[in-house]
Amino acid sequence: MKSYENPMGDESSLQRVGTMSSKHELLKQIRDAVNPNQRKQNILLMAQAALLSAAVILLAVFALLALFEIEKLNGATDTIIPNLDSIIEDLNQIEEGVDAAYEITKLMPLLYDMNELTGYIKGNLSITVQAMVNSPVLQGGLIGRR
Repeated sequence: MKSYENPMGDESSLQRVGTMSSKHELLKQIRDAVNPNQRKQNILLMAQAALLSAAVILLAVFALLALFEIEKLNGATDTIIPNLDSIIEDLNQIEEGVDAAYEITKLMPLLYDMNELTGYIKGNLSITVQAMVNSPVLQGGLIGRR
């Protein structure tokens, strides 16, 4: 016998005897007998595929939202970056004005407590202005000066 021949012999000699079932019904009965949980497994696989599809769609929506936010930020940096030099110049002018006001206040002998508090304010303001002027954000380090 050759390997490609049917080991049961000629199919025309096989006949169903004593059954009213169709060929499709018999195959279904055999499938159910071999793997009785096939239907449950198929339903589970379809549910998993549906959940995975929903997750992929959700990720795509989040990616699009993130892209729109990035585009908004790029537009904002295009507006802020050209104005950084004027912002830094304004901060330096404010510091100079505070220094001048501080010097005038030191000349008032009757307002010693105010003079001392003004010194604290001047020091804190000077530290704040220096931090802002030397900040990598205002110098374009984090935003990316173009």
